[in-house]
Amino acid sequence: MQYELNLVILDKTPSNLSFAEGKSNPIVVENMSFINQLFEKYPQDLKAVDQSGQTVEPYEERAIKESKSKINFEKILEEHNDTEKILLLSDFQKSVIDENLAFFQDSTKAYVFMPPYLLPPNNVMVDSIWVEQSNGRGENTDLRIRLFAIGNVEEVNLALESNGQLIGTQLVEMAENASIILDFPIKRVLNSSYRTFQISLEGDQIEFDNEFYFSVLNQDRLKVLGLSAGSPNEMINTVFENEELFEFRSESLNNFSFQDLDEYDLVLLHLGDELNNFAASAIKTYASSGNSLLIIPESNFDQFNFLEELGFANVSSINQTSREAVRLEKPDIRNPFFKNIFNSMEGGLSMPESQLFMKWNSGQNLLAFANSYPFLGLTGRQENVFAFSVPLNEDYTNFTRHGIFLPVLYKISFSGKRENQIQYAYLDDAIINLTIPDLTSGDIFKLRQGEQELVPDQRISGNKLRLILHQEDINNGFYDVVKAKTEVEVAKLSLNYPKSESQSDYYTSSELQTLFQDRSNIILLDSYDFSSIDDYIAETKKGFPLWKYFLVLALLSLLAEVLIIRFFK
Repeated sequence: MQYELNLVILDKTPSNLSFAEGKSNPIVVENMSFINQLFEKYPQDLKAVDQSGQTVEPYEERAIKESKSKINFEKILEEHNDTEKILLLSDFQKSVIDENLAFFQDSTKAYVFMPPYLLPPNNVMVDSIWVEQSNGRGENTDLRIRLFAIGNVEEVNLALESNGQLIGTQLVEMAENASIILDFPIKRVLNSSYRTFQISLEGDQIEFDNEFYFSVLNQDRLKVLGLSAGSPNEMINTVFENEELFEFRSESLNNFSFQDLDEYDLVLLHLGDELNNFAASAIKTYASSGNSLLIIPESNFDQFNFLEELGFANVSSINQTSREAVRLEKPDIRNPFFKNIFNSMEGGLSMPESQLFMKWNSGQNLLAFANSYPFLGLTGRQENVFAFSVPLNEDYTNFTRHGIFLPVLYKISFSGKRENQIQYAYLDDAIINLTIPDLTSGDIFKLRQGEQELVPDQRISGNKLRLILHQEDINNGFYDVVKAKTEVEVAKLSLNYPKSESQSDYYTSSELQTLFQDRSNIILLDSYDFSSIDDYIAETKKGFPLWKYFLVLALLSLLAEVLIIRFFK
């Protein structure tokens, strides 16, 4: 097939910001340079488009399409259906080839590939970020960052900044294709505001996706709701009288407006023999959404099925012949729940005593009796449903007067997902949810980054702002979330490159050669430079010299005619 090259596709997805071997510029810059040279030499013969199908002009300066992670071959070929031969300038992530094999099987078109990698590149990506409470009172937190090595990257230096100020750095060694978790202590701020954070990665082989943006919502006070059918437990309510940390409300289980349940970070459910279907459904929905729920049984408790619906299995009462108290076992201090509650178990820590009341046989037993019956259990898909197996009054246990009572209740309180929320999103996320305190239905928000402003599709539900972004309009980095009417900034939106741009493998020249060894319409150039393209075009433009054969054929025909006339006249 000797069609002339007439279309160039320039891949401007974010992974093309990495560097090819032996090159001093990112791949997308090198590829744009090749296009400039092609247009200088063959101005009448070529068209160029990017991965979205938009025209690329020589020497233009256009931003990387940060939210676009795929090449739209279908649209490009539909708009350029007369194209015979296509030059693809890309980093050749495997998804670029694997997701478009059907197009490359079309023998009516030829594709010219010039992969930039002889060996797959290495990279390090931020896999996830979360906050872990450092002590029972929630005064400090540990920011935890999980890094993942793609290939062999050896040493990596991570720098963490908050609101433009350097918090700290860590130099770590990364094992090949392995992850590591780094801890940075940060102080808990007691106000309803956002702090912005930026992670920067440096290393000899880290050239792309080396920054990550996120924000932390500092919640003013944890909102705690106590629900009970009878008189509230005053010992437990006293725990939440610390107005610096908690906003506490005690309500009747029979008269509470359950549509407001989602406003609370922790619900304490004092449960006896009364629970109507509407209340049970609302509480199960609250827990299934990841909110923290603590069940405290009353002496007349009989809601065994309800506990099983929350995640505890085979819940039943314990028929105890005597009301003799049983001492609790010392907890496993290796359990993350007890981090910073007990510095050590040395010195013979005494444990509280309790009668046996009910049991179950699933989830975690955070505190248990010597016979392994649970005292404090934890279950739920997001490990957010806690339950005591005994009423917390002095007729059953001395737990509320023991030294571990307060730190355990604090730890349960601050285990909620809303404490110091980490918020970040990716540029290819279809829907982005932001938690914003004191949202009002009817508010309209706009996003601002420098001089750029846009008003995305949006919806408010409770304290959640749901955004649907037009991907072609957004970049990575921080956006101010601003009330359109008042221009008041209420939050930060932190956007990052799609994970797929960092995680994908790449095809090397030899791998592509093997993959397409039986395809005559796939042409692989020898090296990643302009001379390879130029030599190939020059060779194909020479074409096959058929005119010489037609001339010889014409002369032979003329000679045959002369011979026929001479000998057969």
